[in-house]
Amino acid sequence: MIDPNSPRGQRLDSLRERKKLATRIAIHEVALRLVDERGPEGVTVEEICAEVGVSPRTFFNYYPTKLAAAFDLTESQISEEVRECFLAGTGSLVDDLCELVAASVDVPRDYPRVKVLLKDYSELALSFWQQMNLRRRPVIELAKHRAADDETATNAFAVVMVAMMAIMRRPGASDIETLAARLKAEVRGLAALIREGDAD
Repeated sequence: MIDPNSPRGQRLDSLRERKKLATRIAIHEVALRLVDERGPEGVTVEEICAEVGVSPRTFFNYYPTKLAAAFDLTESQISEEVRECFLAGTGSLVDDLCELVAASVDVPRDYPRVKVLLKDYSELALSFWQQMNLRRRPVIELAKHRAADDETATNAFAVVMVAMMAIMRRPGASDIETLAARLKAEVRGLAALIREGDAD
């Protein structure tokens, strides 16, 4: 048996993660295309699974609904290590939230295409934002443990989400370290705009 702590074991873990990512991408791309072609009511989970070549059980390991798959909205996964690191942080709440979001909230793939889908099927917009909000709640609740009060936590998180929306409009690298850096850069840009407004 291969020692999971060995370098070879680590490569296998990496291969497994790449395979999982490839499956997620395939499910999302097929779901997005079929919903775009047929409308949200003209597609079933079974049809998506048949085209991708996975079982419904596998599908639901990645997404809770066909629309979540089309939007590429996965559940927020906050590991215990990430949680403890955030709660122990003593730096800027907004910066630490950037790190937390980067580690636990996936950036939807093909957001420009999803945006077109939402424009073509305006009735899906409410579902999209409802599902986005559901995935934000665990992060907001964690932020409340660090902030002086709930309002501060909500406002700090809102700033990070504005930065996230900017990143979603400009696709790029989204590994944890790069995404955290991109979020912080967007936040700095927002702060600079506010300072310019105050100076006028």
